[in-house]
Amino acid sequence: MTTFGKILAFLTLLMSGALGFMALSLHALSTQRNEELRVARKTFEANQANVVAYLKEKEAFSQERSTLERDRTDLKTKMEKMDFIQRNATDEVTKLQSLLRLTSDKVQTLTAENMRLSKDNGDLKKTKDATLMEKNSETNSKTIAEKDSATRSSELEKVRADLEDAIKSRQEMFNERTKMFEEKTQAVIQLTALKNRTGDMERELKRLTLENKKLKETGTIEKAPTGIAGKRNPPTAPLEGKVLRADASGLVQVSIGSDFGLERGHTLELFRLNPAKYIGIVKIIEVNAKDAVAQPVGTLNDRPMAGDSVASQIK
Repeated sequence: MTTFGKILAFLTLLMSGALGFMALSLHALSTQRNEELRVARKTFEANQANVVAYLKEKEAFSQERSTLERDRTDLKTKMEKMDFIQRNATDEVTKLQSLLRLTSDKVQTLTAENMRLSKDNGDLKKTKDATLMEKNSETNSKTIAEKDSATRSSELEKVRADLEDAIKSRQEMFNERTKMFEEKTQAVIQLTALKNRTGDMERELKRLTLENKKLKETGTIEKAPTGIAGKRNPPTAPLEGKVLRADASGLVQVSIGSDFGLERGHTLELFRLNPAKYIGIVKIIEVNAKDAVAQPVGTLNDRPMAGDSVASQIK
């Protein structure tokens, strides 16, 4: 073989090697690109599913927020009505107190008059033997005094009856006012709970809005921490009880236990009736037949005390 033939054969071999290397490189690049496309497609599908879930959650939050707004409006109307009734009741109590004072003054006047008449009767009895004319005059005066005394006694009995009716009416008014105060206290607790839930919903809605904006900009979304709604795990049956003891760490002993359907992990709403105040949420960590021990969930609005109330939910 000539030198030219050898050179030609070498170049042919070199070209074959270069073409083979290029083919392998192209195959590797094609495989890598297909893998990147597959990963990108999965990421896109996951992001699309996150967007759909976000839209559904946003719609659910909007509906619940509307419901909370309606409940808050109803509670506000009810509180205004109770304030109006309480003002009227206060006016009625003032009127009854004035009537009671007038009645007491009248009773004192009639009592003094009755005592005076009794004294006059005694004086008439002492002088009935003086003279016949005096005796007749005394007899007539005595008859008139006795009639007057009977009339005044009747009036006194009537005043006493009126006084008893006024006292009874005042007691009924006091009972009604106590009932209205309890209803107002319950309404204030419900309104406070609704305000707290509304604030939680607004913060959650802001978080979802920011996530949606970030999703549109970067195509990724971070999982947010669980909100207040995720902390609640109330019993299925409606329960109510009292705080028996509370320590400095926030642990409380409540007056309901497993006999009432309470289980470990359940949450209860903690509030105070007088003065009306919503304190927060506690979680059951130890349960007995007649009582249980709970710890605070998150930050409480006030330190728990013995006598505070707990319930599965605030109606």
